[in-house]
Amino acid sequence: MALALDGVLVAVGPERRDGWRGALDRVRERAERTLAPTGGDERAGTDRVAAGATGPTSDGDDRAAARGALLRGMVLGQDDGFSAEQTDAFRRSGLAHLVAASGQNVALVAALALGLGAVTGLRRRWRIAAAAALVCAYVPLAGGGPSIRRAGVMGVLTLLALGLGRPADRWWALLVAAVATVLVDPFSPGQLGWQLSFAAVVGLLVLVAPLTAALARARLPRWLALVLAVPLAAGAATAPVLAASVGDVSLTSVAANVLAEPLVAPITWLGMIAGLLGPEGEPLSGALVDALGPLLDWIDGVARWAAAPSWAVATPGPLVAAVPIVVLAVALAVVERPAWLARVRSRWPAPRRRSPVVLIAVALAAGAIVALHRGGRADPPARRDGIVVLDVGQGSATLLRQGDAAILVDAGPPSGRVLDRLAEQGVRRLDALVLTHAAADHTAGAPAVVARLRPALLVDGTDGRPDPAAAVAAQAVRAAGGQVVAARAGLRLTAGRLRAELRWPPPRPPGPPTAGEDPNERATVVRATISGLRVLIPSDREGVPLRRAAGGPVDVLVLPHHGSADPDVPRLLAELRPRLAIAQVGAGNGYGHPAPPTVQALRRVGVPLRRTDRDGSVVVEAGW
Repeated sequence: MALALDGVLVAVGPERRDGWRGALDRVRERAERTLAPTGGDERAGTDRVAAGATGPTSDGDDRAAARGALLRGMVLGQDDGFSAEQTDAFRRSGLAHLVAASGQNVALVAALALGLGAVTGLRRRWRIAAAAALVCAYVPLAGGGPSIRRAGVMGVLTLLALGLGRPADRWWALLVAAVATVLVDPFSPGQLGWQLSFAAVVGLLVLVAPLTAALARARLPRWLALVLAVPLAAGAATAPVLAASVGDVSLTSVAANVLAEPLVAPITWLGMIAGLLGPEGEPLSGALVDALGPLLDWIDGVARWAAAPSWAVATPGPLVAAVPIVVLAVALAVVERPAWLARVRSRWPAPRRRSPVVLIAVALAAGAIVALHRGGRADPPARRDGIVVLDVGQGSATLLRQGDAAILVDAGPPSGRVLDRLAEQGVRRLDALVLTHAAADHTAGAPAVVARLRPALLVDGTDGRPDPAAAVAAQAVRAAGGQVVAARAGLRLTAGRLRAELRWPPPRPPGPPTAGEDPNERATVVRATISGLRVLIPSDREGVPLRRAAGGPVDVLVLPHHGSADPDVPRLLAELRPRLAIAQVGAGNGYGHPAPPTVQALRRVGVPLRRTDRDGSVVVEAGW
């Protein structure tokens, strides 16, 4: 993460690790710098500091930024550089698997290691051992997410079987991978990436062979039949998951995969080589990245074409969303076990090696029942670029996120269950926590947030006033090696591609706060832009100073002071022209928030109002 204080960027990064973890961190950082030459990440911002730059960072040319983001995604499985539009295009086109490091990446890593080993004359066992070691190293390099963990376990088991000269049982490898990923992270089955990864593998194991044979019988060349069968199989398996999470399915996903897949191997291999060479490998590493530009443009263009709304079919209801899961479960049993009915009639159990198939079929059928019971809609993806105004009762806690970066503004009241609300949004780590002022309904949850989510930076807006919760949180951040800075106007936070700026308060005059001074008057005001989505979080700052500090029109306005009866609200709305207003309020609160005059002012100018007491946590995605 990079922090800009009074216009000067200061590097604030994660804690340096020692040993093999630290070595992997350094390799990953070198690869990231090489594969993202456009400056669209936090390390590029750090390089600007070293060069003495003091102005705001720039993502550079849109095409170059898209290339860098896609290359990092395909090689390292990182999508934090993606714009909201690019993320949506790859998700809706059925190409999201290209930027989620998984089985394809592991297979290419192993193939590269085996090929280089053969060229250098290594003996077979040493080649296999080197490939397994490289796969083990690649899993954490690629982020260690659910998909890559599953693929890594299956890859190592397959290489082990190959080295021992024994046939690999793909179904048992898949089940071992599932158990291993759940042991590492018990919540991983609830993540969209985990669901898509395992669904795709099941589809490939079950359907590729019969589909290839069927297409070959249609007089297609064998290689073309295989090229078509792979996306068809994966698409059939993942379509129900995508339909439940995204809400529609693209009719062109198979065509998109056929058009993109031939370029995946050369891009991944050359990208890996460039990443290993690092910045020290210039000009060769830079030349490799530049040479991949047209290939990356092609894949990005295919994703945007296939994601067009005209190619999408909406899923109309729970039954339609669940039926494909049932069909897949039946197909799984029938295709993999053609003598299934005969075995049932004979009352003899199936061979033991087939039992994983039955387990997976039963699990898929159970998933259909759960889908029907819950309305056929899966939980939304855990991470969406944008803002989440959390439902923490009569208090404030607002999440800003883009890619893997996350900043929390305030931590809610003592009974706000802020950790539960953050867990519902899939947040497991924070880059920064901003405490806007000394008030229990804004700071009481801070110690728990710091203990669980370990932010590297705490922006302290208590302004010298006693606040026990803020003091405990600040002490914990310092003890963990993080930084604590005082809030002031001009402070700019950068975490990945997420940028936020503090617009208030001005520097405090010398001396302690006076006894009668209202802490709300110096409450921190935060403004952020997330992939074009402009957000203003005024905390409890109201009146003319807020209007002067706001910084111009916004898309989303979190109402100041929970929507209290501020007489300056009409003029604030006239200047900011928000498209949406959100009130953070508790049900039946004794303050009357949001106040009727504020609600009426919003109605007069036609600004929709969302309330956490009625709507729960309010999610506004970038691109809305």
